[in-house]
Amino acid sequence: MRSRKTTFISLLLLILILSACSVFNDGKVSQDLLPWKESGETLYFDDFKDDTSGWEIVNNAYELKGYSKSGYLVSVMRPDSRAISTTNLNFSDIEISVKEKKILGASDTQFGVVCRFQDKFNYYSFVISADGYAGILRFVDGKAELISGKQFVYPQIVQEDDGVNLITASCNLDQLALDVNGVRILTAKDETFKNGDAGLMVETFEKGNSAVLFNEFTIIKP
Repeated sequence: MRSRKTTFISLLLLILILSACSVFNDGKVSQDLLPWKESGETLYFDDFKDDTSGWEIVNNAYELKGYSKSGYLVSVMRPDSRAISTTNLNFSDIEISVKEKKILGASDTQFGVVCRFQDKFNYYSFVISADGYAGILRFVDGKAELISGKQFVYPQIVQEDDGVNLITASCNLDQLALDVNGVRILTAKDETFKNGDAGLMVETFEKGNSAVLFNEFTIIKP
């Protein structure tokens, strides 16, 4: 009896501690703040070989999202539009890595990852473009603001056009950072969002019909 009571009390204390730390978002606990998760541990991985792993499958006049033999495909049909797909989980402090390749679309197509995603209007994005530029943005109520500097940078480390790039985005407390192909190119400081979902993003501008292939999506606890 005492063992059961002790276990119950321990679980209750754990819930209270997690609640006090504000680690919930949309009713989901931050995966990285679970007590048994250690620094450096992989919290999530998907190579998209299993088409039932939970990512969106969409095919309409505006966007296409789905699994393919080479990874997860996100395509945006319309100009001045963006498509986002997420894990449907919650995280606070994480490092996200993914391999990405533009396979169709204009050279100014932007693509990358999102973190601390609240909804399609509120989140951070870490992007590169097919013509070699990069930036960290904050979206609040649908309005985008570049927070990594006065303008997008051209770091020359980005493999342009249909080249394969490995990008790594870090969201750790109020510190944000973007690495491309193993080189840190941008940092920013912001505390608007504390936690949220993580995922992938593709955005078009004057021209639509852009498609990007993603693979080896990994989330690590810093």
